[in-house]
Amino acid sequence: MRKLTAVATATAATALTLAIGAGTATADDSVMTKPWNESVSGASGSGTIKTVWGKDGGKVTATGKLKVTAAKGCYTISVGVEFIGKPRGPQIWHKAPQKQCGPGTIDVTATLPPNQFWDGPWVEICKDGDDSRACKS
Repeated sequence: MRKLTAVATATAATALTLAIGAGTATADDSVMTKPWNESVSGASGSGTIKTVWGKDGGKVTATGKLKVTAAKGCYTISVGVEFIGKPRGPQIWHKAPQKQCGPGTIDVTATLPPNQFWDGPWVEICKDGDDSRACKS
């Protein structure tokens, strides 16, 4: 009887440990990173896109360096995703608040709040006055 009680106690302890571990594992965020590298006439940039998946979806943050070589114009980056659906869902973009006007290099960061079920993310370089969807955000 003593051996049966010891086995039952050990089994219960293992089950509790697994249940606690499983609860912790599903509560943790998972992280995906990928590089970005873009260039347009007058500017180029590169960096990392980091997606943190949590219970509310994926929060996307693009960071990097933006180098402007054009003598005129202001440039920044925009990070975006496209929602998956039939037909394809709308695109959502968010521009970085940092701008480089004229030649120079700056650090840039653009963030999208958590969203579910999308394709991407992507980074685009925007010049003030661009009328693309990514640059109007």
